[in-house]
Amino acid sequence: MLRQLICPVLLGTTLLTFGTPSATAQSWEFEVTPYAWMAGLQGDLGTVPGYPSQPVDLSFGQIAEDLDYAVMLFASARSDPWVVFFDSTIVKTTSNEDVGGALVNSMEIESKTSTLALAVGRTVAAGPAHRIDLYAGARTWWLENDYKVDTVLGKGSRSEDANWVDPLVGVGGNYRASEKWNLFGSAEVGGFGVGADIEWTLMAGATYAFNERFGVSFAWRHQVVDYNNDGIVYDVTQTGPLLGATFKF
Repeated sequence: MLRQLICPVLLGTTLLTFGTPSATAQSWEFEVTPYAWMAGLQGDLGTVPGYPSQPVDLSFGQIAEDLDYAVMLFASARSDPWVVFFDSTIVKTTSNEDVGGALVNSMEIESKTSTLALAVGRTVAAGPAHRIDLYAGARTWWLENDYKVDTVLGKGSRSEDANWVDPLVGVGGNYRASEKWNLFGSAEVGGFGVGADIEWTLMAGATYAFNERFGVSFAWRHQVVDYNNDGIVYDVTQTGPLLGATFKF
């Protein structure tokens, strides 16, 4: 029953450029990074108003069993000292369970979680091998759930959805450790009761550059979101490794 009451999310968003400090001021530099966040999910979830939330503790492997598709994309545009960040995710899962009860034979739930974040930042410290940015923006969340129930009296269906917008602020930085390796990290906080009561994210990792245009990024990300409104509860912690491919032009 537990999986029919949750909306798994594989990823979140972190507004951080994977690039190294630009040597040419005022020129535009663009980066596009498709990525995957292989995170587990722990916390309390309630997707049906009027029903109590349920505790959840799922590994990434358990979530992946129900995964239909996931699209995750980060992009940035920088012209020193200004930078614009964009991050969008779409994750869809379908879970089925044979209940075998006196009234309910089986249940199916399709869950779709989407996020879109946009922020503007400014470099506050920079050197030949490092950069630190401060940024502010907002992240929008959409949760959509479609339920199908097969009972002894026939089949029924129901749909529930929720959406909210979280303002956010953060700091991100990177350090060029060598010609091939770039270290990066970020910390952000948002929500402030406007959408979620609170959401915050920490991430740290490294990028290996194969050439000036392409690199592979590895990171560990930890995100906490606490949303509770109109019977919809999304109070979860996600943590796990992140893998991305960065294209620079």
